[in-house]
Amino acid sequence: MADRVFSGQVIRPMRGCLCCEPQVLGFSAQAITSATPVAPEAAAAHWIMPPLANAHDHARGVKPTALAAFDLPLEMWLAVMSGTPVADPWLVVANALGRQALSGCGSIMVHYTRPQDPARIAFELREVARAARMVGVRIALAVALRDVNALGYAPDEAILAALPPEVAQAVRARLLGRPMPAADQLRLVEDLAAELDDPLVDVQYGPYGLEWCSDAMLRLIAERSALTGRRVHMHLLESPVQRRYLDAAFPQGPLRYLDEIGLLSPRLSVGHAAQLREGEMALLAERGVAVSINTSSNLNLRNGVAPAAEMHRRGVRLVTGLDGFTVDDDDDALRELRLNWMLHRGVGAEEGWPLPALMQAATLDGRAALGGGRDDAPLSPGAMADLLVLRRDAADLLIPAEEAPLLAQRATAGHVRSLVVAGREVVREGRLTGLDLDAARAELDAQCRLGAQAAGAWRQVATRYAEGLRDFYAAALPRG
Repeated sequence: MADRVFSGQVIRPMRGCLCCEPQVLGFSAQAITSATPVAPEAAAAHWIMPPLANAHDHARGVKPTALAAFDLPLEMWLAVMSGTPVADPWLVVANALGRQALSGCGSIMVHYTRPQDPARIAFELREVARAARMVGVRIALAVALRDVNALGYAPDEAILAALPPEVAQAVRARLLGRPMPAADQLRLVEDLAAELDDPLVDVQYGPYGLEWCSDAMLRLIAERSALTGRRVHMHLLESPVQRRYLDAAFPQGPLRYLDEIGLLSPRLSVGHAAQLREGEMALLAERGVAVSINTSSNLNLRNGVAPAAEMHRRGVRLVTGLDGFTVDDDDDALRELRLNWMLHRGVGAEEGWPLPALMQAATLDGRAALGGGRDDAPLSPGAMADLLVLRRDAADLLIPAEEAPLLAQRATAGHVRSLVVAGREVVREGRLTGLDLDAARAELDAQCRLGAQAAGAWRQVATRYAEGLRDFYAAALPRG
């Protein structure tokens, strides 16, 4: 097949700068094959940049707002989200990945924490990989691992005892089961990796977080990751309540504990870290851990604003994620880029997280953190054939402006013209090439509506469960 070409203002975020040149890029399935300079007027219609990477997500095809699960603190939200209607797992994931691809995401973390049927988890994970290949995006498939505290940040019986008896009975029946032994859970990850790993799918260990994994499980994950080189992805210090719980559970500090057992390494990426302290930032930077900043999610779930600018100043490897919540509830990764820029770029004359570093974090560093590889010279001959083409919104400028800040100020999913991943055009003229997203959305909606009545009935129980959790944490956890 002959090489394809795109012309535009090529923006390469690398090594703290944003190089921008009018060029024609040629590419094949294997790599970028050519980068030819052209006159600025020949590149006036488009921007070309590396695809965005969503470094922390759960591939929720049904948005939480559709389930009336919003305007809640994280811990109460988790309880309410326990009643999602059952649907075809392929449809759920294909809808989520398709929406994100349309907003420019070429690499996506799928931390698969809410299976439709835990008894068929291996089947569902294969369906996740199938959906990713059909849409055409790269994914890190973090297989969720947990073996304690199914109901919250405490032993299950302690939480059940704090709930009204009828609520406790319903919660026990629906949400409690005997977890698979830790060794068997890790064996499932490794068996699936042997089956599914390829250039588009990277299977990873996915512990839920310190709150939900035993010491034995976390030590085993650290050991197997060091032995095999397999990456690990987990939640870390997302909410104020988590901070209080983990400070009490780990007197030496939760980050020191993770370091002691060997889990802090360049193989680890974490989501949120909104409650980090300065000494913990230094440790993460020293160990090379990647931290996903999930700004809209943190704002939606009342977790505050992650100290991204301070993390950047201290040398932490930063990446960005959507986590199923964007500021306009539209899965628009380009709007999320703008939100991060505006929120973290500094106050007054103080410099915070500068745009070149943010764009590198949101693109190249994100793909690398997900296991998708790194190019020394992105969008140059020999680099991977991953690129995002946007309509260049500059026709009304009275004075020429720098390209990258203009893109960050204006671009949305509506500007996406083409997304190429591994040489395949995944999005063309604003539409997916491998999936009829409208049909997939309609089918998922129909399936979920069949279970809507049951989900509504459970919501009444889950709301009382959530209120019980709030009161339990208020009474049981020390305040800082």
